[in-house]
Amino acid sequence: MTETLHWSQDRYWTEALERLYALREQGVTHLTVNLAAISEIAFQDDVAYKLMEAMVSVHEHEGWEGYRGAPRLMLALLVRLEELSNSRDGREGPQP
Repeated sequence: MTETLHWSQDRYWTEALERLYALREQGVTHLTVNLAAISEIAFQDDVAYKLMEAMVSVHEHEGWEGYRGAPRLMLALLVRLEELSNSRDGREGPQP
């Protein structure tokens, strides 16, 4: 069995976290997710599989201790889901 690369080496997740931190600095406190769009995307996009691979890396490299990757991935996923929702709605960025 080959060891999975740590999720922090994947720009998909690290860039989402950077956007999350920037949103927090701007005072954004809410993200909006379009459930219909996400349901459609879930079977067409690879986000769920990217998340699964990232969580495997947390298990392999961190376990229950370490850098607390699972919570970070959860927050990064929220940013990605909002982006995907907005791209389906024709909107960009966090909505008020």
